Amino acid sequence: MSNRLPISLSPSSSTSNKVALKPNEYTKGLDQEHIVRLTEDAYRHFADYTKAELKLTVQDCQLLTTMNESTKEKYVQMSQMSQRLMKEMSKLQNAYMDFSSFIEQIEQVHQQSIEMEKTAKALDEYSRYLELKLLKINSTVTHKK
Repeated sequence: MSNRLPISLSPSSSTSNKVALKPNEYTKGLDQEHIVRLTEDAYRHFADYTKAELKLTVQDCQLLTTMNESTKEKYVQMSQMSQRLMKEMSKLQNAYMDFSSFIEQIEQVHQQSIEMEKTAKALDEYSRYLELKLLKINSTVTHKK
């Protein structure tokens, strides 16, 4: 079988290294052993291709599994962080509620101090008025003498 000549499928392409298709050579190429060998080669190539495709599919699934696990871990971490933040926010709200009464009292004290300052200024002005009046009276009394 190794003494076969190359078969040319197109009759018009006859060159020095190609021989035109002859009916008896064509039937030689289709003997049982040659067909079995070609079938086995095709089957082996198909099996290799299928194995490679399955291997890639398995690798893709493993990658997706790894990505899913990583995403799951990130979401667990984010959930824990949000729970901690909620606890801290609750503590801050409680502290604000505790201080809000103090802040209200401070505001009341501040308003009272403003009122006391106004009263002190009014008293100071009144005392100056009285002092000036007293000085006037004293100066008129001393002038009359």
